[in-house]
This record gives sequence, C-alpha cells and structure tokens, in this order.
Amino acid sequence: MHNTIKKGQGATEYLVLLAVVLIVAMVAIALLGYFPGIAGDSKRTQADAYWKSTRPFSIVEHAQISNSPNMTLVLQNVDSLQQEITNISITGSGVTGEANVFLASGSNGFFSPGEKKKVTIELHPANGDEWEADEPMGCISGNNYEYQLLIIYNSPTITKLQQSGEKPIIGKCS
Repeated sequence: MHNTIKKGQGATEYLVLLAVVLIVAMVAIALLGYFPGIAGDSKRTQADAYWKSTRPFSIVEHAQISNSPNMTLVLQNVDSLQQEITNISITGSGVTGEANVFLASGSNGFFSPGEKKKVTIELHPANGDEWEADEPMGCISGNNYEYQLLIIYNSPTITKLQQSGEKPIIGKCS
C-alpha cells in the first residue's frame, strides 16, 4: 500500500511540472505576439542581420530622420571584384525613392572590394505627388519604416544586374 502512494505522487509531480512548462511557453508566445515592440525589434534585428550578409552589396547601416524626405544607407561591396551601382530604388511605407546618387553628388558608383560608401536617397509620396504642407515628410519620429530595396549594378563582365532582398529594410525613424 505504501508503494501505491509513491506512484501516485510521482504522476502528480509530473503533471504539475508539465503544467508549469506549458504556462511558461504560453507566456513567451503571448509576449512575442501581443506586444508589438518586442515583435518589431525581433523583426528589425532579423532584417538587419539579413542585409549585412547579402552579396555583392551589404547594407551596414540605414537611417531616416523624422520629417525628412531622405533615407541614408551605408553600402559595402563584400565581393572580391569591383562593382558599379547605377541605380537604387526604394518602395514601401507610403513612399517611393529612386536615386542615381553617385552622378548627382560628384562621386562615382564604383565600389572596390570591401569599400563602404554612404548613399542618400530622396523619398517621395507613393502617389507621385509632392509632400503636402500639413503632412510630415518621410516618417514620424518613433514610428517604424519598412522598405523594399532594389540595387541595379554592373560587374566587370555583366551589366544591369539586380540585387533585391527577401526581407525589407526595417528601422525606427529618429
């Protein structure tokens, strides 16, 4: 009779332990699913890691200042060959932007292997109009931005290659 009580106690302890594990798992899922700040930070971290590992151009940094129509990117050629960017376009979050920035700024679009360059892209409303006087340009401080990116570039042997990402560029407007 004494052994029967011990077996019942073991089964009860197992059920209690299983219940605790399930509660902890439900709390973790609730935190990631119901608090957008936590989920957004996770999504942003994954996107940043993705873009830092893309080839031939990685995006080392990106930023957008509130009420500014400009997006800045720091691009790095991670390929072993020189590459030339001819165009960069951005779409998303109610904006579009296209830049042949190197010709306009006096710099060229050639990137030596390992070279980094800062690029500024002027954004416009997605509808093609100009910014209205009463609406903020670009993004609002504290809000997230999310853009799809397309880079057109030339390698030493092939022209008009395209690099786009499976993940968008995600950041917080400062």
